[in-house]
Amino acid sequence: MTESLPHPVQLLLNEYLALVNNLAPGLVIGLYLHGSLALGAFDPGLSDVDFIAITSRRCTAFDIQRLQTLHSKLTKGYPHVQLEGSYLQWEDLGGSESTVPPHAHIHDGVLHGSGYHDINGVTWWILKHHGIALVGPPVEQLHLTVDWDELIGQMHQNMKSYWVRFTTDPRRIAWLYTDYGIQWAVLGVLRQYYTFRERAITSKVGAGVYALVHVPPQWHPLVREAIAIRKGMPTSAFRFRLTRALSTRAFLQLIITACNKASR
Repeated sequence: MTESLPHPVQLLLNEYLALVNNLAPGLVIGLYLHGSLALGAFDPGLSDVDFIAITSRRCTAFDIQRLQTLHSKLTKGYPHVQLEGSYLQWEDLGGSESTVPPHAHIHDGVLHGSGYHDINGVTWWILKHHGIALVGPPVEQLHLTVDWDELIGQMHQNMKSYWVRFTTDPRRIAWLYTDYGIQWAVLGVLRQYYTFRERAITSKVGAGVYALVHVPPQWHPLVREAIAIRKGMPTSAFRFRLTRALSTRAFLQLIITACNKASR
C-alpha cells in the first residue's frame, strides 16, 4: 500500500493505520495523500505528510479524544515526520471554509477538535491530479471538481495578505535572516509565480528550478541558495546574512509585483 513512499513515511502511515483501526475501528473509511508526497517532492526533515481522511461520521467528542491519543503517540514516536491533515466527509471534498463545517484536524503536532487546515483549491487540485489513495476508492473515482478561477483568486488574496508581509512587517522580515526563512519565502512566492504563469501547481523546488529559466540571472544565486537549503545542502553565496536578507526582500517585491500583474 505504501511501499513506493519514503521509508520513514511508510513506517508512520503503517502505524497510523494500525492505531486508528485499533483505537477507532470503522471511523476512517478513506485516506488520501496530497502535498509534497503527491508531487514527488518530499524533503525529509522539512516536508509534512499531508493527508485528507474521510470518516464514517462527523467526529464526536469521543472520536476526537481517541484521535488526540493517536496523534500524540505518533508525534512522539515520529518527531521528524509530521502528519498534517483534516478529517472530513465525502461530501466535503472540493469545498471551502464557507461550505465545509469545522472539523478535526492535525497541525504542528496538535490535534484540534474543530476548525480548518488546508481546505482550499490548491489542496483539491493536487489531490485531484496527483493524489495518492491509501484507503478508499482511487482518486480518479472521487467526485472532486476544482474551480480554477476561484483557486487563482484565493492565491491572489494569499499573496496580498500573507506573502507581502515578508516585505513590510519587521517580524516577517526578521525571519529572512534565517536559512529556513530564505527557503520558505523565496520558494513560497515562486510557487505562486509558477501557478500564475503556467496554470498548474508544482513543488517548492520545482518552482525554484522553473525560476532559474524565467527570472533575471542576477537573482539566480539567491534562488539556488533557497533550493540548496530546501534540499539540506546549504552553501551560501552571500558573505553576510544582512545582505542576503535585503536581497531576498527585494526579490520578493519583484515576484509579488509580477504575480499581481499576471493574475489580472
